Amino acid sequence: MAGLFRFRLGQSAAVVVLSIALSSPAFAACLQDRAIYTDRDDDFTLTFKSVPDDVPTVTSNEFTIQMNDSDLKMDGVVMWDKDGGRPNATVMYKCPTGDVTGEELQQCTVWKGVIYGLKEGADAELLPMAKEPSAQALLLPDFSGAMSSFNFKLEKPLETFPWEVFRFKECVPEQ
Repeated sequence: MAGLFRFRLGQSAAVVVLSIALSSPAFAACLQDRAIYTDRDDDFTLTFKSVPDDVPTVTSNEFTIQMNDSDLKMDGVVMWDKDGGRPNATVMYKCPTGDVTGEELQQCTVWKGVIYGLKEGADAELLPMAKEPSAQALLLPDFSGAMSSFNFKLEKPLETFPWEVFRFKECVPEQ
């Protein structure tokens, strides 16, 4: 740091700004609707879907959870409570489309719960909205337990389940 002060004021300010930019975490520059996360063992990838600015949506965020090296893919949506208090996520597997009953939705729902954004130091906050800076990590409480008790109707039962914390991996480039 002492070496910085040998430069003229304009040069040192540029060096400080450059060093801050290079040391800033990638998740801070990524919007939530472009963030990609992975579980601890890198067995599952959680990818948010980009939400166009000009299209009204019922959900605040949409995502998929893919079991890596597999065809297993689940869809997820996040809807905030009526009073805007908490982001409630629902993860579904092969739900029917069109007019469906509550019972049909219940049968294809793998997990429901509040999804949290985690920060350094394990501080838990609510999931950021689609166009806000992405969370450093995500917590889906009891997601692993819910997956282990869900009947995916696969030829071979699942043996691997994700950890409930997904850490930021990368940002989908803007198109």
